[in-house]
Amino acid sequence: MTAYYYDDPVEEPVVKRKKPTAIFGSALLLFAGGLFLNTTLAANINISTGGKVEFGQGISMTTACSGSSALTVTPNTSFVNASGSGAFYFNSVTVSGIPSSCNGVDFQISAYDSTTSTALPIFGETKTVASIWNNGGSYQGGKGWLGSNITSGSGTFTVSFTSPVALASTVERLTLQSVSHVAGNCITESVCLLGDIGPGGGMVFYAGAAFTMTGATCNTNCHYLEWAPVSWASTQSQNGSFSQPGTATEDARTTLMPGNALLGTSTSFGSGLSNTRLFVNAANSGNSANNGAKAVQLYAGNDSSAGQWFLPSRDEAIALNASPVLNRGGFTIGNNHWTSTEDGSVFNFQILMGTGTVSRESRGNYKTIRPIRAF
Repeated sequence: MTAYYYDDPVEEPVVKRKKPTAIFGSALLLFAGGLFLNTTLAANINISTGGKVEFGQGISMTTACSGSSALTVTPNTSFVNASGSGAFYFNSVTVSGIPSSCNGVDFQISAYDSTTSTALPIFGETKTVASIWNNGGSYQGGKGWLGSNITSGSGTFTVSFTSPVALASTVERLTLQSVSHVAGNCITESVCLLGDIGPGGGMVFYAGAAFTMTGATCNTNCHYLEWAPVSWASTQSQNGSFSQPGTATEDARTTLMPGNALLGTSTSFGSGLSNTRLFVNAANSGNSANNGAKAVQLYAGNDSSAGQWFLPSRDEAIALNASPVLNRGGFTIGNNHWTSTEDGSVFNFQILMGTGTVSRESRGNYKTIRPIRAF
């Protein structure tokens, strides 16, 4: 965050703050003379009583899930320029020291002024609650989170508002509460559970901490993998040209191309899309009828996402096979499936669906293909 400083700030006595009071499992954070914001700011603001406090320090508090463990809550501000003027806005909150007893809950953060009991809009023009889901120690957006960004760490998160709307000068207190998790909408909010239908019409088979999928729309903030429905190939124009065309209940089988090049693919989780594109863009890589990599890149799902689907890397295929919802995916147990990870210049890794056995196979042989994607 860019820091802003004022010349020769007036030094005033800091108003002593009272200890926060817990109400119905919620922690109520009170600021006697103002809101502590942004550790890099040296400015002061007046709020209600006229007392002045320096921006910049966290407040200890507890919630229902944390028991006697104190959390540290640090609200922050940013300066938003306007023609001929500008103002400081309440733009983010960092919560740290979160114990494992809070795994699985939703944290809800709201802000209030000094005169009303109604929460202030803080982001998304009208949203008054920032919801953060503690997904087993990994923090991500909860129901209604769109318009904010969540940065996750070990026992800590920061929620930042894309377009903050609450003036720092109007915010006098915050509430932080922990509540039972409420599922968001997987398709519209990207708050998904295993087995949910993903935005592309497939099924979510992996959900976890943020990971990077280079080239994906989610980039460094991917949380989910979905596989395409088993019928995916039957919707493709090249389906009839596969060595084994796909049907509504069975995946297609085809080869990989090129057959004798070393492309530099990776085995790692998060490399499937870049691996697949190496096979698509290689010299002598054939066409979508004989190169499974090109075929899956053409698949567009339910949301016009062509170019985002890929063959899983070796490690992604292992995660797919180990998924608790594997038996809901329409996979033919006992079939070998291509991965996008090469093992030398003429072989790729394959995985035996059901057992998870990984072996190598010549790219010129016919194996099952199933697109996946990250979001």
